[in-house]
Amino acid sequence: MHTKIIFMRFHKQLIHTLILVLACLLNASCGSHLSDGIGIETAEISINQATHLFQDEKKPAANVEILFTYITDNKDERMRDSLNHILVEKTFGEKYRQIPAEEAPAKYAADYAETYRHDLESAYLEDEQTADSDVVSSWYSYEESIQSAVERYQKNTLLVYRVNQYAYTGGVHGMHGTYYTNIDLHTLRVIKLSDLFKAGYEEPLTNLICEQLMKDVKVESLEELEEQGFGPLEEITPTENFVIYADAIEFLYNVYEIAPYAYGAVSVVLPYETLKPLLNTDYLIIKKQL
Repeated sequence: MHTKIIFMRFHKQLIHTLILVLACLLNASCGSHLSDGIGIETAEISINQATHLFQDEKKPAANVEILFTYITDNKDERMRDSLNHILVEKTFGEKYRQIPAEEAPAKYAADYAETYRHDLESAYLEDEQTADSDVVSSWYSYEESIQSAVERYQKNTLLVYRVNQYAYTGGVHGMHGTYYTNIDLHTLRVIKLSDLFKAGYEEPLTNLICEQLMKDVKVESLEELEEQGFGPLEEITPTENFVIYADAIEFLYNVYEIAPYAYGAVSVVLPYETLKPLLNTDYLIIKKQL
């Protein structure tokens, strides 16, 4: 097993040393840097792991790839720890929220491997006796990829975190998605649409999203939009999967959410000039963007 581990921070506590040993066993690598040179220090943990059924390399396997970005900035430990709880939860799920960021990727990978073997080994033995071996191998060959990164950082104001996920559990194709989390650095809370917009924003914002979709798809009516495969129209509503940029808000709908798989993810970008009548201009995050 070849493992490369690089740490630029030499004053880690003993527990971090133990975590590195575990990472070695999982073929992991780590590094730290300033996130895109924009002023917040982060580190990455990388894991590439294959788990074979019955621990037999001749049998199907589940391949897991993880690239997890977390905060290492020590200038404000409370902020660092609070942010990392959020980042861990948004990357790996709520059950991992309280696990230290340095440990969460290895824990998730170990849990994934255990679940894969527990859930599939008995069924595999049955199918192995009755079906073509190549077909059975494809049924039981799983893949999962998780990559996270800081999408945007606005000092003392906003951090936007992105998680890209891909999962294949047999079938025609895998499922992929991109998920954004916007964090208010004043309150250390995840920002919701209800923070950004005035009360009663839902219907007018839905209308703006649909209007922009029609422009992007180059149709002139909601009926034509539906004919292109979007909808049902009543299901096209503002999504909490959004990004706060300096000049606009992007709403991202992953595959199948509002359109067929062939369309992939659908992005709707609305500039603040368009959104201005709906925006909660008393909210500090909005004030900082306008």
